[in-house]
Amino acid sequence: MKVLLLGATGNLGSRLIPALLAHNHSVVIYVRSESKLKNLVDSAALSKCTIVSGDATNSRAIEEALLNNQCNALINSAGMAAVFPWQTPQMQVIVQAVANAAVEASRKLGYPIRCWFLGGMTVFPFFTEHALTYECLSQKPASNLKWSLLAPSAMTPANKEIGLLEAPRGNPLVAKNDTVPDWSRTFLSGVPYLGMYADIVVNMLRYNTTLEDCADFMAADLTKEESEHVGHRVGIIVSNKKKGQ
Repeated sequence: MKVLLLGATGNLGSRLIPALLAHNHSVVIYVRSESKLKNLVDSAALSKCTIVSGDATNSRAIEEALLNNQCNALINSAGMAAVFPWQTPQMQVIVQAVANAAVEASRKLGYPIRCWFLGGMTVFPFFTEHALTYECLSQKPASNLKWSLLAPSAMTPANKEIGLLEAPRGNPLVAKNDTVPDWSRTFLSGVPYLGMYADIVVNMLRYNTTLEDCADFMAADLTKEESEHVGHRVGIIVSNKKKGQ
């Protein structure tokens, strides 16, 4: 697919570049700071990409990038989510801009845009900004926006260097739509409010993944003619087989 990538100077976005290339996608990088990008990602990888300068809050510019490059897919990893319910949801400006741009571009191009957005594990039962992202995407016409919302827990780098891959690295992730896979409940689960947070504390570390695994997961999914994750929040966990190695 021809993929417009936003957030390429972030921890996940920078690792999506080699992952997408390894899966034979054409990559168009939409980035505010090209100089920062070049300091992060190997020049050999960047030489295989098209780079477009722009702001992730500028819906019209994002739409133009999709149209000018005839993209049929998009990944948005730009923006920082508010961690707590009382914080101002800054990320929603970007989510709205990107989603609206994809819908408008789809109407003009005559085909739907396949999109991955980045949420967090707390998109499921808890009130955070990720729930607002889910609400936004759910309201967009499915004929134009074939979205999925990745809902990982903490992601850490497997490697510091970010360069070309000879082949897809693969990933050990198990995914489940609209729920957290293999969630364990505690003896406090039934206690209002307190039980929810007790479950979080017990489970959170079990769901840690690497940035590279998440990048490969999305890149691999974009190779599918029809993805089972379209229109869903996608919970992920490292498979028990991999953990036992």
